[in-house]
Amino acid sequence: MLDIAKAMIAEAGSESFTIRELGRRAKVSVTTIYAAYGDKEGLIAAAIQDYYNGLAMSRVRQTTSLPALLSATDLAREAILANKAYARQYAELYFSRTLDPRIYQAIQDTSTMAGGQLPWLQKAFRDGEVIPGLSEEQIMTLLANHRLMVLHDWSQGRIRDEDLGTAIKLAFLIMARGVTRGSTQARVDVELKKLSEPRGAGRRDQRSAPPLDDPSSDRSIP
Repeated sequence: MLDIAKAMIAEAGSESFTIRELGRRAKVSVTTIYAAYGDKEGLIAAAIQDYYNGLAMSRVRQTTSLPALLSATDLAREAILANKAYARQYAELYFSRTLDPRIYQAIQDTSTMAGGQLPWLQKAFRDGEVIPGLSEEQIMTLLANHRLMVLHDWSQGRIRDEDLGTAIKLAFLIMARGVTRGSTQARVDVELKKLSEPRGAGRRDQRSAPPLDDPSSDRSIP
């Protein structure tokens, strides 16, 4: 039943979603669906959670390593592009004016879990390298919102498929830099610099660098 519900969400979001149509496709009674999920919104929230649970990223080991965390973002990009229709409706749902609180929470929770950023943030708190006055919950909500804004921009065609992974990473790093300090912020700066460098720039620089014994090089050995 949830598989059919997920397919229906991908087709038309929640606006055209009806329990009656789900029952017809799943060959179960409307009464059975209501008994299991309460109402349409409860069913959609359960389908969203179930969809995330079936993704490879839901089984990735959590990490406090920033480079490893960013590498895991590629799994999120793959999941989005593997089911573009669902991903678009997921983003559209979140920014709907009439979104039910249960669906909002399901999207917030799954976006947070997909980001995998909680262990990293908890370590930053333990190290005393988060800006004072901010709570873990506030920051995680902001990170999820930024992630979903990127997804929404992609769903509207403002971000190309090939740029989506970088856009997700940038959104996280820019926010992370703003809420951290000390060595944690310094590590964020390193990753931001890597993303801002043109692809292959490091290799080109390495090939074009003069030898160490070249008198024209600033790195010449006296």
